[in-house]
Amino acid sequence: MDNKKERKVDNLINLVENHTRTERHLEQYAHIGDPKYKKMAIEKQNVRENQIESLKDQLVNEHKKISNEEELENVKNSYERTKNYLGNNFKNMSQEQITNMGNKEANQMRQIQRLEQNVDESGKYTL
Repeated sequence: MDNKKERKVDNLINLVENHTRTERHLEQYAHIGDPKYKKMAIEKQNVRENQIESLKDQLVNEHKKISNEEELENVKNSYERTKNYLGNNFKNMSQEQITNMGNKEANQMRQIQRLEQNVDESGKYTL
């Protein structure tokens, strides 16, 4: 297994373990937990579920080449999710987390701009 695929598998395992652990804690301690933290945990679970699905799709469809249009759409969707996550959770994040998410958002925007530069007037991608 190549290094990139191995990292994806490791990341998927880590996400599933964290999701499972948090789900168990939500079930076991639902009656004593602070509603504010429960809401944050549920939001984090939703993000993890999206990440799990994305990684699963990448691993399953790895042999398939995606078009530039699909890649652009995927990056735009990821950018929107990152932007929404940052907007919804800004108050509850550490400065380091805010910086990391801001960097991620900036990198996604650069990637979107790079992919959009490959579009000619007819809307078709050029190489």
